Amino acid sequence: MSDLNLWDSKQKIRALLEEKGIQLKKRFGQNFLLDPNHRRRILSALELPAGAKVWEIGPGIGSLTHGLLEMTGDLTVFEIDHGLIRILKDLFGSSISIVEGDFLRTFRDTARNSSLPRRIIGNLPYSSGSVMIGSLVEEDLLPDVAVFTLQKEVANRMLAQPGGKDYSAFSLVCQLRNRVEKICDVGGAAFFPPPQVVSSVVRLRRRPDAPEGTQQDYFTAVHDLFRSRRKTAANNLKAGGLSSRYSWESMKNAAELSGLDLGRRGETFSRDEVLSFTRSLSDSQSPEES
Repeated sequence: MSDLNLWDSKQKIRALLEEKGIQLKKRFGQNFLLDPNHRRRILSALELPAGAKVWEIGPGIGSLTHGLLEMTGDLTVFEIDHGLIRILKDLFGSSISIVEGDFLRTFRDTARNSSLPRRIIGNLPYSSGSVMIGSLVEEDLLPDVAVFTLQKEVANRMLAQPGGKDYSAFSLVCQLRNRVEKICDVGGAAFFPPPQVVSSVVRLRRRPDAPEGTQQDYFTAVHDLFRSRRKTAANNLKAGGLSSRYSWESMKNAAELSGLDLGRRGETFSRDEVLSFTRSLSDSQSPEES
């Protein structure tokens, strides 16, 4: 690495990008974290065991990567921008493994072809960060600890509790296997170029009672319950995806067994209530033949 002060200086970053002929692309959410104090706080939140395998999503020019390399020698980064990939190769050489392309298209093959990471970290694009997290959760690929920087509004949805204005299907997806906590907020001035929104750093810590496997009924039920916020759970479930696999009678029985009040609205249900309902549904009968 040629310049250890590169990541603290917008002038040096701008000069490097100009030298390499790279223009940042807004659709990729390319905002590089300048503030060394925030970088240290984010890396500390990762609680990285010495030498543990790490995935970094969206390393950009390596503002967190160089700190990660001081903590582990087993680092895989996922980067979509070919110009930034050239910079990463120049800066870090063979000390990191680079997976080129869209994370949403590459992470499954990477997970199948190598051992899973002990930690995942990423400064996620505002446009697709929630999709990335949701995909990792639904496929049960999040490790014991993951730390993400993303738009504050998305973080608020991850943290929201039943009945709150930010509570959504995404809240229930994130909370199925993990406890979500906010580490800090990061203002736009801490990045280059500065985004027009506030970011938040969140940590997802795997729950001791996290269910394993796909849990497809849970995720389907979650999205069914939020089909319409004005409708009751009964009305949403009747018209949702679960109805293609289970009879209404089976769903009513599962709700009774689990204590789920179908007269309530979806945004009032907790993670535990939905999980209990779908477990009762699965235990009571096998999905109907289509």
